[in-house]
Parts: sequence; structure tokens; C-alpha cells
Amino acid sequence: MLLIVGDHLRWIEAVADHFRADEVSLVVADDAGEAVGVAHRLRPGFVALDVDSLGGTVMQVCRGIRDVCDAHVTMHSSADNESVVVAGLRAGADDVLTGPRSSRELAARVRAALRRWTATEARVERGDAAPPRYSYGSLSIDVGLREVRVADERIGLTRTQFDILVELARRRGAVVTRRDLTEAVWGPRSNATADRVGVHIGALRRRLGDDPDDPELVLNVRGVGYRLAVA
Repeated sequence: MLLIVGDHLRWIEAVADHFRADEVSLVVADDAGEAVGVAHRLRPGFVALDVDSLGGTVMQVCRGIRDVCDAHVTMHSSADNESVVVAGLRAGADDVLTGPRSSRELAARVRAALRRWTATEARVERGDAAPPRYSYGSLSIDVGLREVRVADERIGLTRTQFDILVELARRRGAVVTRRDLTEAVWGPRSNATADRVGVHIGALRRRLGDDPDDPELVLNVRGVGYRLAVA
């Protein structure tokens, strides 16, 4: 299910056209007041927030939705403004798109995420391999449950933050280049920049209690990428 929060009807109708032949239902909440309630009640897999419609409430709405469901949240802003991107990612969005609204781009991202999730579920159902679990010091990750704990305290992460952490854990302390991390999390055709990856890494560190200015868990390898401290 895709929940769109906004009131730009032409764009919403264009998005709906892309999914008429797919098994993706579309729900619209046209104001901030009902968005969190709808997300809590319906638990959509995807949420698209129209920054232009929601204005100053969009970050609060994003945080509210993040608190009530594990949706993949994408923000859309017509302004190509880096501060909007950074604020959106820090508020819990998995992605922030800027520039003219593109129903085709949103549909492509939803389908790409859906393919990844479907492929993972199919492997589990076939019994190809049990979902792995990783444990490094006080950090534990259960991929099947999509659960992360630090010192036995459950930590809530966005889908993107979780996927980044799993990719780092899977490499068991080896360096993951920014390109490899981007392809693993967003797919080979992603336009996610190094700066956006860095913002997600910073948000992940804060959620894990790892000081972004002096990290001890998610480490930066200057000019290359990131690695997880596993010793």
C-alpha cells in the first residue's frame, strides 16, 4: 500500500495511473492532521510526503509516521534545496526527492523496493537460507525480525538505516565503499549521492548512540566508505 500525503491532485492522479495494473493500493490523506492516524490504522508499506502541501508541518508528520509504522518514507519538494534534504533525512525519511514532481520516478522507486522485499521473502519461504543474525559487542541485529538492539535495548530504525546497518554487518568489519553501499541499499540505478549517504550514516549513528563526531561503531574510512567496528 502507498499512502500519499498532499493535495496536488494532478500529481496524485498520475501516480495512481502507474499502479492501476499492479498489486499496489493507493490511499490519499490531504492534510497533516489525518496523515499519522491513517498511517497508524492502515500500516502502509510506502509513504510519500508532499513538502509543498504540508509546509512547516512536514517534518513533524514524518516523525509521527515513523513512530507508528515501518513504512518506506519518501519526501518530495519542488525546491532543489540541500537543507530540505538534510532536514528530511534527519526527520526519518528514507529518501528526499527534489525538483519537479515525477510520478514516474516515485513509481520506479516503489517498484524497486517492492522487488527487493519480495525477493527476500521468497528466499526465506523457499528455505534457501535462514535470515542471518549478527552480534558485535553490545550490538545485535536480527534480519528476519528486522530488529536491532544495543545493550538489549530495542532501537527503532528507518528501513534505509536498517538496510545500511545490515550491509555493513554482512561485511564483518570490511570496508564498504560508498558506491557498493548505495547499490546494495538503493539499487544500481540509484542517484543517491555521497552526501546523502553521509546524512543517513549520521542519523544511524545517533540512533545507535554512536557519537557522529567521534564514532566508535560505524566508522568512516576517509575517501573510501564505511565499516563496522567488530572487534
